[in-house]
Amino acid sequence: MLKAIGEIPVNSLDHLGFTDAAIARDTLRIKCRELQLRGWYFNRDTSYTFVPGTDGRVVLPPNVLAVLPFATEARRIVPRGGLLWNASDRTDVFPRDDGPTMEVVWMFDFEKLPEGARRCIVVRAVTKFQTDQLGSETSYKFTQDDERFAWNALLAEERRYEGKANMFNDAQDVVEVWQR
Repeated sequence: MLKAIGEIPVNSLDHLGFTDAAIARDTLRIKCRELQLRGWYFNRDTSYTFVPGTDGRVVLPPNVLAVLPFATEARRIVPRGGLLWNASDRTDVFPRDDGPTMEVVWMFDFEKLPEGARRCIVVRAVTKFQTDQLGSETSYKFTQDDERFAWNALLAEERRYEGKANMFNDAQDVVEVWQR
């Protein structure tokens, strides 16, 4: 990222202070979180059942970015204060043998992501970093083309892993109608 603005790379990310390297690192972290928040084949569990603790509460792990109710979950479950909340019954206590089933989007470290996701994150971070630091329209156009290519490659990778979905079997609204 530093190379994109004509700076010399650094050997370590420790003790950067307020430098271009620190800004680049923070930009990369923000773009990593932004991309993963969407939920991809590599960081989304579509049917994850949480197990309540001994007190009946479900504490969300720190690497959970988002939780959404699973289609067959009859209760209205929402995240609240680091716990799962049963809004239907107005409680955060669940029976030990009936934990909520949710769609979960997990946050992974950059190094543990697949290559297509890392590439997309880096290109998006470079575009943002370069625009913020230099504001060059010419440089922006070059990195914008790279960003579009990386995004399309990641979407194609997502389609390969997601299989053959169709609107009759996989659309949330249709699933709910069939289950009535």
